[in-house]
Amino acid sequence: MSELTLEMLRSLAPQDLATHLPAPVYTGERAGVVLRLVDTDLIEFYFAGRITTYSTQVLQIRPITDPAVREATLREAIEALAICRKVAIEKHAEQHRSHELVMDAIRQYAVDRHEEGDICRDGLDDFLANFGLASYVTRVRVEYTITGSYEVDPSTEAAAEEDALKYVQPDLSGLDDVDGDTSTYEVSGIQVSEA
Repeated sequence: MSELTLEMLRSLAPQDLATHLPAPVYTGERAGVVLRLVDTDLIEFYFAGRITTYSTQVLQIRPITDPAVREATLREAIEALAICRKVAIEKHAEQHRSHELVMDAIRQYAVDRHEEGDICRDGLDDFLANFGLASYVTRVRVEYTITGSYEVDPSTEAAAEEDALKYVQPDLSGLDDVDGDTSTYEVSGIQVSEA
């Protein structure tokens, strides 16, 4: 790692300066670290427990030549950056949770308005889709019991029972909006006897 001088800080082209960063330096009598180039003449600087942006034309620096001081200065900056990163991750997660709660509340408000008749279904669907919110799905489970009987022309009882077990089933084709994949039924209690 080369030492960063004041002349290099002020004269190197941004892409060339970036290759020398991060760089431990003194400013006054205190050690700090030039972390990264923010803009053509702005750098991010760790100093005295803070990360601040400075103009390369204003900041006064001189290189740290003692390897032990360079290492300790870099270690301190890394520890500070690790803490900043942890805080930023936690803040981001908190903001994300807060955003999700707000979006859920907005969705629920729109659904409530629809259910109260203030918003039509197409308007609700358009609104939810436009904002990437979960679609409004109202599902109702219908449970039913059917009992009945029928007669068949001459047949054996075994054949009639076998046919009943294979083919007696509800016909849902006349119902609106049925999700056929959710239909379940069980045929039981078949009793075959002479009519």
